[in-house]
Amino acid sequence: MAKEEAWKPAKTDKSERLFQLTCVLLYSERGLTKRELFYAVDSYRADLAGSSEDDFALNKKFERDKSELREMGIQLSNPDPRSDPDEMRYTIASETFAWPDGIEFDAQQLQLLNLAAQVWAQASLSSEANRGLVRLRGLGIEPAASDLIGFAPRLRTHEPSFIPLSQAIDECIEVSFDYRKADGETTRRHVNPWMLRSIDGQWLLICWDKDQKAVRNFLLKRIVSKVVYRVEQINEKDSAQVTFAAPSETEIEAAIADLESHTASQVATLRVKRDSLAWFHFHMDDQTSATAEVTFSYMDIDLLAEELSEYALDFKVVSPPELAKVIRSRFEAVASAHA
Repeated sequence: MAKEEAWKPAKTDKSERLFQLTCVLLYSERGLTKRELFYAVDSYRADLAGSSEDDFALNKKFERDKSELREMGIQLSNPDPRSDPDEMRYTIASETFAWPDGIEFDAQQLQLLNLAAQVWAQASLSSEANRGLVRLRGLGIEPAASDLIGFAPRLRTHEPSFIPLSQAIDECIEVSFDYRKADGETTRRHVNPWMLRSIDGQWLLICWDKDQKAVRNFLLKRIVSKVVYRVEQINEKDSAQVTFAAPSETEIEAAIADLESHTASQVATLRVKRDSLAWFHFHMDDQTSATAEVTFSYMDIDLLAEELSEYALDFKVVSPPELAKVIRSRFEAVASAHA
């Protein structure tokens, strides 16, 4: 029996052509001329063989493709519409691939989006799209980024507990996990998970702690074991997952309000050195003085200290004094470990 060949898009596959066109446009920060596009995209390159860049059919196909991309929400633009048609450059604004501000998702929607993102992460660009990028590199065109992974939909969470927790929230299943505190102590937690929430790039689980009999917030970053669904034995043969009654809207609103109140009460002020890494990290480009202060709320002082350690030479902690102590203790621990 002959070995079955992997499916490959046909040379005239429009979806592959549009995808490759989008990839090469995203690849180039300065934009691409029609000549460069015809050279990079397989279908255009094949049509170009034996004809010229002024070929009517080829240009008509290109115009149709541009229109279809715009209809799909991919906004092609020309930074200089008054330029010569042969030198006109086409670009795609990378921000058109970012989520608009203010959009929020519930646990089920996040679960579905995360699963879709995993599919993208496990796939690679098609060989046709890769060839297009190789040709652009051959022309000396530098990429706008190191790769095109930003083109794939992604949720910024690498926490292994995210998926099982989101499923448990959706199905109201009790769970348990090991949780490591900032001081290194690890304890077993038994909770009714209510919702996942992202604050300053950190994912938290808002839940009912069955041992403490109170609402608690746990950082997914500090969950150090598998999330285990609680199971009860019905009889000798059968068992079932333990479920709980979904929290009311009032309970959820109160939990979120308490979390936001806690974050708002935690305020840090830093004095930042001009044109340093920290200066750009805090987007202080509009400041005119040699040093400037930045004030912001934070959720967890240990996580903040971990984030700021990368810029330790670029700022001075104005307040709270505990933040400076935590940062100093982190460096002392590193120095002691390597002494």
